[in-house]
Amino acid sequence: MISYRKIFWWIAFVLALFVLQTSLFPIFSWNGVSVNLMLVLTISWSLLYNARRGAFMGFMSGLLMDLATGMFFGMDVLALTLIGYATGAFSRNVFKDPVFLPAMATMWATAAHYFFVLILMLLLGYGFSLLYIVKTLFPALCCNVLFAYPVYRATSRMKDWMGKRK
Repeated sequence: MISYRKIFWWIAFVLALFVLQTSLFPIFSWNGVSVNLMLVLTISWSLLYNARRGAFMGFMSGLLMDLATGMFFGMDVLALTLIGYATGAFSRNVFKDPVFLPAMATMWATAAHYFFVLILMLLLGYGFSLLYIVKTLFPALCCNVLFAYPVYRATSRMKDWMGKRK
């Protein structure tokens, strides 16, 4: 049984990352791209827990992003839910190295999220150039991989801390 105190601390943790993503990190953007901490958090959560919990975190963080950005509602919800589930399902079959696994999982998830959004935008009738993809995908990969280990470590410590609290 999970306590309300644990739920409060997890919500505070997610909101702190969200505030950093939306207020501080856009200042340090590269080609208009900054780190997507909600994606990195979903990956970290999926690696530490399982596919169902990863999908839940993806749904909740995607919902938070969709509500805050005002873009096409449901795009991040669907993308992060699928990515969270796939990462959690994949994590059962790999050695859980605390340094390289989050970085590699974040790389595939960033590319998957990026192309998922591009395909949805194409289906909606929007166009863009190949140069735009190259100019924005590489900075997104660099930013997200740079923050993969710190977010994974913080999530892991929160999980351990919550496990010790009774």
